[in-house]
Amino acid sequence: MSVLKQLNKLKELNLYSDLVKKGIVPVSVNSSFEIYNYFKIRLTVNKEFSDCKSRSYTEASEEFNCSEMTVRRAVNFMEE
Repeated sequence: MSVLKQLNKLKELNLYSDLVKKGIVPVSVNSSFEIYNYFKIRLTVNKEFSDCKSRSYTEASEEFNCSEMTVRRAVNFMEE
């Protein structure tokens, strides 16, 4: 089961925020999860453009004040 599926299951069970607060889910995983979700939203919004994926990486990196490579790593981590 992928990390994304596990985190979504925890969210469905209303356990996710408690596990983050207690430190069981690391902050880095939480950050990757938030970056990934924002990236997916931007991907949907930017569908009309030919370079929608590139735009989405850029917009996510600007929103989270990180490099595009960090966004790519977060997306790859969530989709493993």
